[in-house]
Amino acid sequence: MFSFRDEAAHSGSSPDKLRKLLLNDAPFLEYHSSRRLTDILRGNEGTSLVLVSIIAIIILTGVIILRITTSSLWASADKQYTQDRAYVMATSMGDSIDALIRDGSINLASYTSSTTFNPSGSYNDPIEATIAPEGENGYRVTVRAKAGNSEYVYSAYYTNTTGSYTRQIQ
Repeated sequence: MFSFRDEAAHSGSSPDKLRKLLLNDAPFLEYHSSRRLTDILRGNEGTSLVLVSIIAIIILTGVIILRITTSSLWASADKQYTQDRAYVMATSMGDSIDALIRDGSINLASYTSSTTFNPSGSYNDPIEATIAPEGENGYRVTVRAKAGNSEYVYSAYYTNTTGSYTRQIQ
């Protein structure tokens, strides 16, 4: 079958010859181009399917990226929460023990060895308070609080000065 493309290839395909072919063969070209367009669409029936598949893959990738990002942010927030909870439990217990020592309710001299208190926390997280003699007239109060995978250690050093205990900042 003879086509416009074949004639353009044989004619040397200069711009003037191509323009002449276009002007002289306009009815043939119009019929041939619509037929050619139909052939292209028929030959590429899967093009729209491929395009829809690519768009679906892009959307799915975006959803997966968002899911991974949000789960990572939640894990980070959960870790920060347990660290904060351990800190609050340890400092709260340490401050309470400090207040009892200053009031005279706890006499550190009566503790000759390590003593451990294990009150139950609000989340059943262990809080361990240890009072141990350290040096000649000193005592170390250590509070360990665990929450989840986090642990915080509160430590204070007290010296005995004439019957009262003074907290030393170290």
